[in-house]
Order: sequence, then structure tokens, then C-alpha cells
Amino acid sequence: MLAGKQLFVIGAGNKSTQIIESMNFGAGEVKAVFLTSLHSYQINGLGQLLNWNWILAKSDQPLPVIGPKGVAEVVAGLNQAYSLDSKYKLNTLNPNNLSQASYGGRSITIRFEKPDDIATISKTTDLEVLAFQVNAASDAPSLGYIFRYKGRSALITGDVDKSADIVRRAKNVDLLVHNALSPVLMQAYLDGAVKSGLTHVSDLFSLIMTQHTSPDEAAQTAAQASVKYLLLSGITPPLQIPGAEGIFMGQANQIYKGPIKIGADGDVISMPAHSDEFNTRNIITRF
Repeated sequence: MLAGKQLFVIGAGNKSTQIIESMNFGAGEVKAVFLTSLHSYQINGLGQLLNWNWILAKSDQPLPVIGPKGVAEVVAGLNQAYSLDSKYKLNTLNPNNLSQASYGGRSITIRFEKPDDIATISKTTDLEVLAFQVNAASDAPSLGYIFRYKGRSALITGDVDKSADIVRRAKNVDLLVHNALSPVLMQAYLDGAVKSGLTHVSDLFSLIMTQHTSPDEAAQTAAQASVKYLLLSGITPPLQIPGAEGIFMGQANQIYKGPIKIGADGDVISMPAHSDEFNTRNIITRF
């Protein structure tokens, strides 16, 4: 998420740092990391991102990592895991603007008194960042985020099943970034796990299918909320076979009449300030 010259990362999964670099941004430019959940796919690349941000950012404080309850343990664990490496670098390289004071991450836990509360993370003249709970009754806390910048808005859902709450919060936003899972394709994965006798894997797949939204349901949400653009993210399962995109989309294009896209690494959706315009392109130059 780029708001003016402020670069934010929402979710730090596998190869996050490489993807940032491949889009001609630098890991040192990241101002904060927002985690929608603490599932492995959200944090697998966080350690590397924190390490490279420390080396490149020339900051006087650790990189903020914002997330649900439990984020403090995650960040503390990664700081500990990379602590020896940081000492090696400080003792041997002694570069300017690299200090222990700015090492690693600084966790910020978003807390809510009531499930329906909304938390203001940051508010300036141009930029407002809000957080809210999704699947509040789940054992695994999850957050959604709303960014408002110079008359434009984006809502990132995090992991959520079909939700009237998302419809309400996303009303008239410019960009809805909605998680999406194909029940048809996931069922094929589940059936394969059952046939292979991998009961624990099939149980996991069954659980995952209850915690995400299908493309059809995401399209229903977008239509009901009158959003201007729908970007499907957290694509589950990965679309690795020819024709999978058509199966994945289902009836989504018929349900939601606005622009809709399956998100991919390197995609950029630009929203010029104080307008209704969208410019879409993919800018990965090396990866």
C-alpha cells in the first residue's frame, strides 16, 4: 500500500522482501507492516523484511509491526532469532546509521473493547488508517484495515467468511481487497488428501474452507457495498493449472458488474487523489 511517499506492507508472507524489491521499491522504504492475522502465510517473510529494513532504512527506531493479540510474541521471537546476526553485523561492519536502537521490529497490538469497535491507528491531514475485527469469535484473531488518503479509500478484509459486517464497513469504498477461496478447487485438494490417508491435512483443508470467502461471495459483498473496484487476494488454492482461473472465478463476473481482478505479485492499482480513476498494471521487473 503506497500512500503518497509512505510505503506500507499488509502481510509479510513468503518472499515479501523479494517481491518489494522486484517492484522497484526498497525494503528500507517500508514505514510499517500490518498483519491481518498471525497465520504462517502472513509472517513467513517477516524476519527477512525486518532485517533488511534495519540495514537499509537509516531509521532511529525499529520498524512498527501492527497486528492482533499475539503480535508481540511473534515480533519478540523474530527479534530474538535474528539477534546474533545483528551483533555480527554491528561488530564487523560498523556501518553508519546502523545501530542496535533501530534493530528488528516494534510490535503494536490492536485491542478492542467490543467486537464491533473500530480502532484508529493513524490520522493525519491526508491519511487515516483504521482497524477492525473480523471473525471476532474465532480462536485465531484476525483484523481488517481501512486506508483513506486524499479522497480515496481501500478496505483490506483479512481472512473472513461471508460477512454482513464487511458489507457495512466497505460501503462505497473505492477499492475492496477481499480474500477469496474456490470451494471447487479446494475440494479437489481435500479429496486428494483423503485418498492419500492424510487425515490431518484433510482436516486442515476443511477448516480453511470455513474461514474464507468464495469469489462469488466476495462479488456479492462488493455489489451490496457498491464498491468501485474488487481485487481478490489471498488466492486459495494457488492457480497453477491451465484453466484454473475460470473455475476459480465461478459466477463472480456476473454477480459484480464493476472491475474485478485476481490479484498477482507485482499488480499495481493506482487511484489518483480526489478522482474516480483507476490505473492497473503489473510492474514486476525482476523476480
